[in-house]
Amino acid sequence: MSVNDRIHASYNELTESEKRIAKYFLKHGDEMISYSSKQMAELCHTSAPTIVRFARTLGYKGLADLKVDLIVHKKNEVPDLTKELEQDEHPIALIKAVYSHRLGNLKRTEEMVDPQVVNEAVDVIEKAQNIYLFGIGASGNVCFDLYQKLNRIGYHAVYTPDTHVQIASLAGVKKDDAVIAISYSGETESVLESARIAKELGAQVIGISRLGNTSLRSISDYNFFIPYEENMLRVGAIASRDSSLLITDILYLTLFSRNLEKNKKTLQKTREWAGNIK
Repeated sequence: MSVNDRIHASYNELTESEKRIAKYFLKHGDEMISYSSKQMAELCHTSAPTIVRFARTLGYKGLADLKVDLIVHKKNEVPDLTKELEQDEHPIALIKAVYSHRLGNLKRTEEMVDPQVVNEAVDVIEKAQNIYLFGIGASGNVCFDLYQKLNRIGYHAVYTPDTHVQIASLAGVKKDDAVIAISYSGETESVLESARIAKELGAQVIGISRLGNTSLRSISDYNFFIPYEENMLRVGAIASRDSSLLITDILYLTLFSRNLEKNKKTLQKTREWAGNIK
């Protein structure tokens, strides 16, 4: 996880002095690589010991480890497609940019996926009588992808892009049903409201949202995180969609592997049924 990702994840828990340092790092992180703790302190209007404490608050052993991380992630920096795009961009340039961006973004997402949380979330999905999927826009596309995959191996998944129908579907929620709620911002009101109601009815909530202290994170029993993007235009939500798909695919394949032979047969059967449709 990069320095910026760590800052976004823990920002609300930082002291006022540490928040001042965090803001400076987010804007001028590259410059800080060559500075001493004293020089950083002068720039952030604080003390050298506070700079060192800030590094430890982010999970580093000390300032030296934080600076090493800055160097490593600078080399592996994911390009901002919105900033790099030019009018009538040539396809050759776009092919390289999109490929590079996607690889970098998926790598950052993979670093934030906790295998233990994957197993715990799949335990919930596996035991659930119903699996409710909540998301709109690009997140809704991810929901639909997982919805059809789950149903094709015999799990009862429920998804609709209509937010009013989504709320109405909650009438069937039973204790220990599973909810998978996806929202990059973690603040999409229709997703939050559906997740809250389902949780009150006894469902377990699995949340997928950007790194940081979001409302969806506080509602969810199990959390997965998408890398934080400074640019909220986000080029049609390409990065967040890819990150969400990576996480839902991990959940699906973990679930699939638990009953491998049975799920293979069920998948083959549904393929044959679909093949009979002319």
